[in-house]
Amino acid sequence: MLLVIAAYASLTLGYKLYSPADIWGLLTGATGEAQIVLMQYRVPRVVIAPIVGAALGIAGVVVQTLSRNRIASPDTLGLNAGASFAVVVASAGFGVSSMLGLSAAAATGALLTALLVFAIAAGAGGLSPIRIVLIGVTIAGLFSALVEVVLTVRETMLDQLLFWLAGAVVDRPLTLVATGGPIVAIGALLAVLLAPSLDILQTDEQTARGLGVPVALVRVGCFAAIALLTGASVAMAGPVGFVGLVVPHAARSMVGLKHMHQLLAAALFGALYLTVADVVARFVIYPLEAPVGAITAVVGGCVLVVLLRRRAA
Repeated sequence: MLLVIAAYASLTLGYKLYSPADIWGLLTGATGEAQIVLMQYRVPRVVIAPIVGAALGIAGVVVQTLSRNRIASPDTLGLNAGASFAVVVASAGFGVSSMLGLSAAAATGALLTALLVFAIAAGAGGLSPIRIVLIGVTIAGLFSALVEVVLTVRETMLDQLLFWLAGAVVDRPLTLVATGGPIVAIGALLAVLLAPSLDILQTDEQTARGLGVPVALVRVGCFAAIALLTGASVAMAGPVGFVGLVVPHAARSMVGLKHMHQLLAAALFGALYLTVADVVARFVIYPLEAPVGAITAVVGGCVLVVLLRRRAA
């Protein structure tokens, strides 16, 4: 119900307000000016924001279980930064402009970044939660710097990519859903299939192996799911920060530790969270619009500080 209300607010609120009659005209196939504007500018973000939010929420649950760290997320592990760097390189270096090509580049960048972070952590003494996050933050900083280098060299791309790199769902065509949506669906399905194994993996690797869980295979599946979900999200909306950190905590507080329930709750709460954040982004610097990634970053940064203080207490 809250998601429906948030979607309605997203349709009606913004620089220009639309009435219930305008929305009804959109639903009944009217072809007035209001309906054309709604269909071109508001409907795409009403559809894209929940998909991206759900994808990042699911990815956050898988990342936190895989790393055994409640402050891990696609952001703190550098996956968003890796996907962003791959998209910028594909666009600037190889002229890739199609959604399918950018999605493939983003998914590849997220997957390679995940493998790099866990490989460095394993080689540095083991997959301890703190070590994984520290390496992930370092890798994220490295890729962010490389993105700035590429954009400095290719100044013509700066205006085109700057708003996208902040994370936004404004001015996104609805056609993004046709290619990004199936990728998110595949990643979400893979995460759901891994849910029983993730329940057991919450203990420790030795116990999981003793209970018959193929730990290496589960890790590969988790990497694939995270890469697909994060890559498609970055390709559709840019690197929207900290959604994968905040949403899993809300999901666990609502439904407990069983992963099947966590994943479903994270998808729903992520969709609601990003839709509401997108509405808020329209008014924080009104009449201009802030990137939705700035809103989620502020909220996520505060949540991260609280979580770190709890761990230190």
